[in-house]
Amino acid sequence: MAIASPDARTLAVPAEAIHTFGPEAQREIAARVAELTAATAGRRIDDLTDAEVGLDRMPRFRAEIEATREIIDTRVHFIVYDRVEGVDSLRGQALYAWLLGSALGRPMVQNHQGWRFIEVYDRGNQGTVEQGARYHQTKQGAHMHNDAVNDPEPIDYLLLSCGQSAYLGGESILVDARSVHETLKAYPEVLDVLTGDFWFEKRGMTTAEDGFFRSPVISYSPGGEALVRYFRTYMEGAHEKLGVPMDDRQRAALDFFDAVLDQSGVQYRIRLERGQTLVSADDRFLHSRTAFVDRYEPREIDLDTDRPDRVNRYMFRMWSRK
Repeated sequence: MAIASPDARTLAVPAEAIHTFGPEAQREIAARVAELTAATAGRRIDDLTDAEVGLDRMPRFRAEIEATREIIDTRVHFIVYDRVEGVDSLRGQALYAWLLGSALGRPMVQNHQGWRFIEVYDRGNQGTVEQGARYHQTKQGAHMHNDAVNDPEPIDYLLLSCGQSAYLGGESILVDARSVHETLKAYPEVLDVLTGDFWFEKRGMTTAEDGFFRSPVISYSPGGEALVRYFRTYMEGAHEKLGVPMDDRQRAALDFFDAVLDQSGVQYRIRLERGQTLVSADDRFLHSRTAFVDRYEPREIDLDTDRPDRVNRYMFRMWSRK
């Protein structure tokens, strides 16, 4: 498998954070994906109803999801579900991802169009994140964030499923909020600022002019666990659009936070290969990606007609809430 730390200074991925489904569960997944592929050609994946998904016909798959849920919720805070034998097409991988997200919880809306399933790849014509593009439509790297920062209500799980890896690069950089919080506890003046409110932008979630809300970067669960909400570019965009610039203390605290996130000692690095799906506890985990090189010029990708070996880096994203 390609899941390994490329740098001895970064954290080694724990063995329990890599899960290969057993033979019975793989047969259930492959059979269900084949049935749904035939039934959903030309449809959006997120048009599927719960009845059509048919999780009740997949007892071994559901049992393994429940057996691994604690790894995401309380232990490592992420897991990689490995490739399933017999799931080979782009639509097949997308359906496998939908089965995973549906078994973990309820797929959530990710934009103002009501989509609950997003294709992540470089369109080549969307500009930059700083110019207002959604991150998933670009090939930019190095923006450490968690995903549902543009929705006031947090999600439980972020799923990123690989239809095709990049030609070169495109590693996922993962940082557990617990490690960051342990570092920040030694700098209470920084933590004090980060637990105060910042403006966030509901970028992509609404077309209204009042698409902003306030939230801290660091908050706490009822049990005292550190939770995180962070995407600096979206935050700076919100403050600028509202005419409420960050003060010097806020900027300094974010600079400090970025420096902590950039330390190799708090980072895992994973390069997802075709067929693998990363699931993380979104409000307990931050992620980014490294720069990457694609095989071909950017273009629109068709889920039904394109073959995996003929496309650029192509991921599927879901947000799921318990």
